[in-house]
Amino acid sequence: MLPEQRATSYAHDPALGTVVVVSADGPRPELTGDVAARLLFDGEAHLVGVDVSPDTPERLIVMLGPHEKVSRVEEGRVHVENGGRTVTLHGTFAKMVAPGASPYVF
Repeated sequence: MLPEQRATSYAHDPALGTVVVVSADGPRPELTGDVAARLLFDGEAHLVGVDVSPDTPERLIVMLGPHEKVSRVEEGRVHVENGGRTVTLHGTFAKMVAPGASPYVF
């Protein structure tokens, strides 16, 4: 089974060039700093999930929406804090995300 958790909060700030995804749990205490990730998007460029450090034992998948909504996957980098509880996309990777509120996290 894949190490997956649900996002509980989402903030997209185009002025700062960031997208912040927060989860209730941080199950990977060894996962911290800037790491490789796969960014999961729907057909309208909304972020559906982030596959953090996908090729390592510390892998963590943070889902905002259902797997069925994923229509595109992009390689990227994210910044991880609190053992995976907070995942932040910066710069180019944040710009890939459709502006505005997430249709998946309320």
